[in-house]
Amino acid sequence: MTDNYLIIIEKSQNGYGAYCPDVPGCVAFGDTQEETRKEFLSALELHIKGLEEDGLPIPHASSSFAFSSDDCTGVLNIRTKKSTHLKLIKLAEKENVSVSHLVNDAIIKQYG
Repeated sequence: MTDNYLIIIEKSQNGYGAYCPDVPGCVAFGDTQEETRKEFLSALELHIKGLEEDGLPIPHASSSFAFSSDDCTGVLNIRTKKSTHLKLIKLAEKENVSVSHLVNDAIIKQYG
């Protein structure tokens, strides 16, 4: 149920804060982005459970996001399985390039 909600995580002076435009009043805070995401997902589950228990409607996930070319920084963070990461490291070492270079070349070859 919580997988389709857009979660906004913002940097603050004291760490990070998270909220969902579709679920007013549900917020979470943390020291890192990952901690904040986990805290928010826990808060969202409790929030939705409370709405259900009170017989209130569950908000529909309707928010979306878009990026413009001005938002592109050239930095892309991805998550992979540890085994995939290890394969990429070994292949990059074999080709004497960085993992970033290896992945960037693979993306360009696949998608132009």
